[in-house]
Amino acid sequence: MKKNVLHKVLAAAMVSAMAMGTLAGCGNAGDNSSAGTTDAGSTDAGSTDAGSTDAGSADSGAETPAVAGIDGFEPFAERVTLQIPVYDRGDAGNGASDVENNYWTQWVQDNFGEKYNIDVEYIGITRSDVMTDYTLLATGNDLPTILMEYDYDKLATWQSEGYLQPYDMEQLKTIAPTFYQNMVDNGIDIYTQLDGEDYLCLGMRPYGNTNYTWVTWYRQDWLDQLGLSYPKTASERLDLYRKLKEEGICEYPAGGTKVAGAGADQNYGWRDYPQDELTWATTGDYQVPALSTEAQKRLLKYENTLYNEGLKNPEYYTRDGSEANTDFINGEVFEWSAYTSSTVDVLVSFYEANPNAKLGVAVNDGNLVVDEEWGANNSFRPTNVFGTMTAFAHDATPDEVKAAMMYMEWMSQDDVLFTMTWGLEGVNFNYDENGTPVAVGDQTGLAEQQGHNNNVDYWMIVTAAKSFGDIEADVAAIAPQGLPQDFTADILANYEGQNKMYNDGNANADCNFGTAFESVNEYGTILKEEKYPEYRDQLTMCKPEEFDALYDKLSQQYLDEGYQAIIDERKEAYEAGLSTKLPQ
Repeated sequence: MKKNVLHKVLAAAMVSAMAMGTLAGCGNAGDNSSAGTTDAGSTDAGSTDAGSTDAGSADSGAETPAVAGIDGFEPFAERVTLQIPVYDRGDAGNGASDVENNYWTQWVQDNFGEKYNIDVEYIGITRSDVMTDYTLLATGNDLPTILMEYDYDKLATWQSEGYLQPYDMEQLKTIAPTFYQNMVDNGIDIYTQLDGEDYLCLGMRPYGNTNYTWVTWYRQDWLDQLGLSYPKTASERLDLYRKLKEEGICEYPAGGTKVAGAGADQNYGWRDYPQDELTWATTGDYQVPALSTEAQKRLLKYENTLYNEGLKNPEYYTRDGSEANTDFINGEVFEWSAYTSSTVDVLVSFYEANPNAKLGVAVNDGNLVVDEEWGANNSFRPTNVFGTMTAFAHDATPDEVKAAMMYMEWMSQDDVLFTMTWGLEGVNFNYDENGTPVAVGDQTGLAEQQGHNNNVDYWMIVTAAKSFGDIEADVAAIAPQGLPQDFTADILANYEGQNKMYNDGNANADCNFGTAFESVNEYGTILKEEKYPEYRDQLTMCKPEEFDALYDKLSQQYLDEGYQAIIDERKEAYEAGLSTKLPQ
């Protein structure tokens, strides 16, 4: 396997950028389920040295138009097939159930594909198992024209596995000048290179130093019934759960679902701040759960308490995310979290089932609050300065690469992006008295119903979130519409608090490395998908007096089974200057 190391100029830029607090790893933005797995298994079929294939080489040259941008676009002489990945989130209730074929995929075909003699095909990628899907596609020589993901390490892995080809930056500037200029204007054009060649095209991410679109709704009416305020510490939450159970309001107020995949049991709220930089760099990534760390021990000890006190569902290990949605709708849990958008079907269903209920939104006031008993706090995981990263498949032909660049430029146009994000006037949105678009809250049953988070999986190639360039307007645009309550002010307040916490150094994005790790390729999948869930369940369900000894035992096993190798390889890259740093 060829080891992928960033060009040393890029490595220096990464370190400099993080010193300013601008570069970070990004996971499940725009997603209300676990992020996909980190590593792709080694495969011979579909795996070549990156850029070595003649069919897809950037310099084998489809004709570049003389006029830059859309004005220079001409239909292809022969039909070109452009395959674009789209997340299949398995959520038929939040958008079209068929992500590959619906009103909006046909709209793209009608308004882009037919105009330029391109067949636009969307390829569903399981959101919770991204890397497995791409590996299977590569093994079958069926990679889509472009590969897209939010996580830098996944792109680095694909490049090292030979899935990608470099591209001609001058061609991108000519065919997709709007997309290119967005990279320049947002300061993310310095992150395009792997091994000294341009592989990555990066979309924008507004407000990347926060994660304000991830919202927690809770039962304010239950707090009112008990005369309590929303808990600010782990101890207060534990006491609240006990009271809810004692009063017969809720049997399992903490809910409970099985743990699986990358992003499981994120421990950002269980770390010590300011963080130790080496610990942050070697174990702070959310992709592989950090069993053996003190932060993970605190988190799991709390889970053990919830389980042993009967505050979480004892069958949690058999239950998936859809059951968490149902629990909240049925009034069986205290709180529920998801990425917000103008349409949140779970909330629509909640109010239908509980017409007299009152919800609240958890707001971070920006001040670090530490629970001394549990070592927990109110920190969070910021997202990223860039959004989706796009790269071209190693076997994409020159015409296919050109078609992909044309698609990127077309989707970057204001009118196209507006329609894809907002939909159709009078159907998906209406203008208010100020001429501002306001989304229709419940689009259920419409042929034109938008997909997850207002079609984000189709326009994520350009930006991770729709934005007016004004935070108040942007929050208003993603606040759920058509509900008995308006959460706009609280979502804005949470953004402001998170922004303060980030600027105070009490919330740090993940360390970003300029190298693909062979240890993650070899051990990452089995650790996060098999070993961690198994050990996590043992630690959750053991007797409290057995927890400490069992944690030490299972942590050592976890280290021996590959996590130590991951830590060591990350440490080597960190010490070699191939990583970002904590802001000073």
